[in-house]
Amino acid sequence: MKVYLFFLCSFFTISLNAQDAAIVDLFKVAYDTPLTIELNDLNSSEDHEPLEEIKKIKSVNPNVYYGIKSKKGFTKNVKGKNATTELFFFLSPEDFEDPTTFDQNFYYFDRKKKKIVNSKNIPKNQQIGLLHGQYVRKINDQIIEKGYYYKGKKHMRWIFLDRNDILQNKEIYWKGWTQESLLRFYDKKRTHLREVIPIHFGDRQGTYYAFHSDGVVAATGEYRFNEKIGMWKEYYPNKKLKREIKYPNEPYDRTTPALITREWNDKGTLIYDVKKP
Repeated sequence: MKVYLFFLCSFFTISLNAQDAAIVDLFKVAYDTPLTIELNDLNSSEDHEPLEEIKKIKSVNPNVYYGIKSKKGFTKNVKGKNATTELFFFLSPEDFEDPTTFDQNFYYFDRKKKKIVNSKNIPKNQQIGLLHGQYVRKINDQIIEKGYYYKGKKHMRWIFLDRNDILQNKEIYWKGWTQESLLRFYDKKRTHLREVIPIHFGDRQGTYYAFHSDGVVAATGEYRFNEKIGMWKEYYPNKKLKREIKYPNEPYDRTTPALITREWNDKGTLIYDVKKP
């Protein structure tokens, strides 16, 4: 695995592309969890652990999933001759857990509006229940989607069918992450997560996270079709922002170079801003 570490000299703006490689080498610095990581071997079993499907353990109580009791719920929406029904299970308020920074999705049942919402922005005092357990979506009597949730996150196998009961797609998740996603740890016991690499259909797709050894987020940014896009951010161990790197907003944009836009010291003082001379 090759690791490229970038630093900004206050007198120069360094764009992160091949033609500036020689300049970047002049300003290399060392820190525990780098922002930019090139993964040459995504299938390395020594460094990465694929998120594999785990067999569902049947429970004596049909309302208990993964050791937690849940409640039944449903929604129904009628349009013309078609009635779309969602059958699901959700947790009681005492079992609610806030979404973490690196959750890819977060589904809950809005008990007041009687609908399922996917959002990590949850208003205070809202009557909600995290989806937890089996989920089924039907059009009339035909199942078109079926899967499981774990505390608000897609989990295990999800299948998608057409109106003729023909399988259209199958996805496997592990607590919100797709099966192909890769985890890397600091230790051989795999207790201290170092980075999460989102993989979907073989491509790096979604939000990437790197962590310091104590679990604090060290870097995060978005991948789309194996390309970094938008703003990537790096953080100090004390959670203060370290630097921002702006990538093109769209993948395969070879005309817009990536560059460091702002940088701070570990006290939170801005030491560089690309907009200021």
